[in-house]
Amino acid sequence: MSQRRQKIKELIVNRMNLRIEPSSIDDDAPIFGMEANSLGLDSIDALDLVVGIYEQFDVEVQDSDMHIFQSVATIDAFVESKLAVASAE
Repeated sequence: MSQRRQKIKELIVNRMNLRIEPSSIDDDAPIFGMEANSLGLDSIDALDLVVGIYEQFDVEVQDSDMHIFQSVATIDAFVESKLAVASAE
């Protein structure tokens, strides 16, 4: 697992006060919803994650980017793409 994915999992666990180990979160598990393998977060939690992503990675998440909150993998891909653009500038 990449260090960034581990940081994203730690961010989710810490900001959402989840009582699970970050390593127990599957990279492709749904973050929202009530499915059996979902983390069960809601839209209010998404706002807190937006702030956390900015603080952790210095990456802004716009309203039009909210689709990234499908899974840890999609958040990671978004952060990676934003960091790549920033480093190319």
